[in-house]
Amino acid sequence: MSEEVSKFFELYITPDGILQVSSDVKLKILHELEERDLSLTEIAKKVSKAQSTISVHLDNMVEDKLIAVHDDLQDNRKKYYSLIALPFGKSVRSSDESRELAFQMLTKVAQDPKKMINNLPRFIFLGFDGLGLNVDPMANIMGYIHGMGMSGSLTGKTLEDTISNARTYFLEMGLGEVSVFSVKPLTLIIKDSMPLTEGAAKCLIQYSSGFFSRILEDATGKPYEMISSEVFGTDFNYVRFVLEPRSHKIPLLAENRFEAE
Repeated sequence: MSEEVSKFFELYITPDGILQVSSDVKLKILHELEERDLSLTEIAKKVSKAQSTISVHLDNMVEDKLIAVHDDLQDNRKKYYSLIALPFGKSVRSSDESRELAFQMLTKVAQDPKKMINNLPRFIFLGFDGLGLNVDPMANIMGYIHGMGMSGSLTGKTLEDTISNARTYFLEMGLGEVSVFSVKPLTLIIKDSMPLTEGAAKCLIQYSSGFFSRILEDATGKPYEMISSEVFGTDFNYVRFVLEPRSHKIPLLAENRFEAE
């Protein structure tokens, strides 16, 4: 069976390490399984391929530990497929602007250790964007791990207190000034003091939403997810995102890796 190879690729973290996926069909399957578990028949319909073709791909993806297969609890004659790998990033067009901004930022803060540390996330986001690698998924994971590392220390008596504590901490970290646009739904706006590119700003959104999601989870006992976001401003240094309690599952691998000891 000939592979339909995409011009770009995506990276996934599996139990055996990082795997590059460039098959169009496999990428479509992975994207569909991000939403929910699906049967062979459902996947074939969504991907618009014959079941025989999809079956070969699925067997290969199970072997690579990108997905897992399990019996239906109501009907053991039917099998469902689940995503167990974590999205890491994907290739995009490289950005000369991002590389130039990263260099300009470095020359401004390199002599000041504190400013250098505070700007490290921006260097990472701009650097990857400049090289042509979108790491939005990984930025979200790192933000979540950052929030998890706080071990509930930002939890206040009320949700508003918790958000206020997180905003103060975020500002002290040098990651930007956070404003609350609305509480229901929780909509946060971050003003960065440094100019960014759109690609780097989207990474900032993912990192920030991961961080605030975990802080809110510690405070309320409910997992949160980002349901919408946008970048604005002439320097792409304003971002807005909305967080709500999560209503669906995340991949098992993610749950296992994020659970605190």
